[in-house]
Amino acid sequence: MKIIRKIKPEITAEKPKKRVAAYARVSRQTERLMHSVSAQVNYYSSLIQNNPEWEYAGVYADSGISGLSIAGRDEFSRMLADCDAGKIDLILCKSISRFARNTVDLLNTVRHLKEIGVEVRFEKENISSLSKDGEFMMTILASFAEEESRNISENTKWGLRKRMESGEIGAANKHILGYQYDEEQEMYVIIPEEAEIVRWMFRMYLDGTSLRLIAENMNNAGIRSVLGNEFCEGTVRGLIFNEIYAGDLLRQKSFTENHITKHKVLNRGELPQYLMTDCHEAIIDRETYEKVQDEMKRRESMLNPVYCFTGKIRCGICGQPYTRKKMMRGEKIYVHWICRSKKEKGMTCTSVNFRETELINICTDVIGEDFESLLREMKVTESGDIQFRLTGGEVRTWTHPPKPVRIPKPKPKEKRPSHIFDGKIFCGICRRRFGRMKAYNKQIIWKCRAKATSQATCNSVNYYDEEIRTVFCKVMDIDKFDEELFSETTEKIIIRKDGTVDFCMKDGTVRTYETLKLCINQHESTSTDEFTDKIQCTCCGNSYHRYCCYGKYFYWHCSGKKRITAECRNVDFSDCNLRQITAYIMETDEFDGSAFLKEISYISVNSDGSLEYHFIDGRIKKWQKT
Repeated sequence: MKIIRKIKPEITAEKPKKRVAAYARVSRQTERLMHSVSAQVNYYSSLIQNNPEWEYAGVYADSGISGLSIAGRDEFSRMLADCDAGKIDLILCKSISRFARNTVDLLNTVRHLKEIGVEVRFEKENISSLSKDGEFMMTILASFAEEESRNISENTKWGLRKRMESGEIGAANKHILGYQYDEEQEMYVIIPEEAEIVRWMFRMYLDGTSLRLIAENMNNAGIRSVLGNEFCEGTVRGLIFNEIYAGDLLRQKSFTENHITKHKVLNRGELPQYLMTDCHEAIIDRETYEKVQDEMKRRESMLNPVYCFTGKIRCGICGQPYTRKKMMRGEKIYVHWICRSKKEKGMTCTSVNFRETELINICTDVIGEDFESLLREMKVTESGDIQFRLTGGEVRTWTHPPKPVRIPKPKPKEKRPSHIFDGKIFCGICRRRFGRMKAYNKQIIWKCRAKATSQATCNSVNYYDEEIRTVFCKVMDIDKFDEELFSETTEKIIIRKDGTVDFCMKDGTVRTYETLKLCINQHESTSTDEFTDKIQCTCCGNSYHRYCCYGKYFYWHCSGKKRITAECRNVDFSDCNLRQITAYIMETDEFDGSAFLKEISYISVNSDGSLEYHFIDGRIKKWQKT
């Protein structure tokens, strides 16, 4: 009979200690709250270190930062990074509101920590993130914390507006060019030296100086902004448009759109504004200030004319505003409103366009004859429907009629006639075949197919059909191109990078036509001093001079073209092409200026576009334009 005996372990396995950290946060840096943070740090440090089952992993504390967002909370982010690195097993926190006041951020963070095995305990609520009902309770309590934050935000905004109504609120910008805010007098006080700068700026604007030039004049005079930066066009415009220089203050120019993101937006009529007049000494008299505002409106109306739909139509697909586009077909002018994305480079949008006359009729049908005063905003949906938002808040919708289905007529496929060079010409750079197409002069031109592929590029030269026929006649020493002879003798044609043509014959031999053919459409920004007084025209005897085009491309042309006593129509050459031809003639890979001056006496340009290089030793080499 079997006997089973239990053997007890002699050494009891030690339970590993938990690595415990704590997190503390206060939203304002007051003396009382900073004392609270210090007390929390001491409390948690002592609590963790006195527990024999815990290992101290640190206390993370943020001060003066709101809990509505994780952004900006450096200690919080550092704590999460340490959790990801496996340095923390448990996080202690006083309450959910100290951890986060945003429900989404709280749940996302706690769920992430739960996935990597990190527990979060909230002492006040007595909740653990690893418990069964922990997430449910956290969602409810975090929602309360978020709502409490929203109430605090709304109460703060209400108090600010009440202070604005009574004129009690102080200045946000203590120092603005020309003024310094005095806390005792509770008003702006003029700084005489800066006030003269402000008056000079206003005088320049009334004299017709542009905003950009005003900024340049002030920068050149060594004047800087209150932050020590140089002035730009936008800075000058903001100062000239500021009512503070007339002795007034306009409150609530912007407002916080959302208490969570705290993103500030311009107040365009969503909330009331409060104008306090004659609340401090003016630098600019009111008459001058009004003249400047009228001048600004006049300039803006000339640059950006305002129409009945300007700034009121927005695309529901990409969010861009609609812009006015005028086009002419024949003698008729058509005006359309289209999404701005369709005019911006690199952007696309599939939104519906509308004729201006069509939009006016739609607005009249939906809103009425006086739609301009009632209309606040229009939104064009993807289907072409228009949502109208009126000034009173009412929303109306216009449904776009369905587009008629157009059945395209089948086009008969016309087979392109075959050509003697089809499948015979290959690129010496990328080894792809050459394809044929009709050039602007209706002649057949052959070019590498890589140039027509979006994912491939090739800088090979192109050849006209007649040029290839002429070159074949030269290498075969015949007077006229013979298609039958070409088909019987030639296997393929290879065009090298410099334009040299290799005819691979069917008997295994290769007949080569060496030449330098230039890429007409390729330009490089080069300027070569060595060509000065070295290029002579054989037609009129004048020398070639250099000129610049588009501010960066240099060309050489006969000076006789600009003289009354001489008429010359000889060809021009780009500087980059002359360098390429010269390197070809001198048998070097690249142009060498010092070698050119030592070996070449001068270059003569013939009427047929060919170049003759006269060497100092008496040799003459000719380059013939292919």
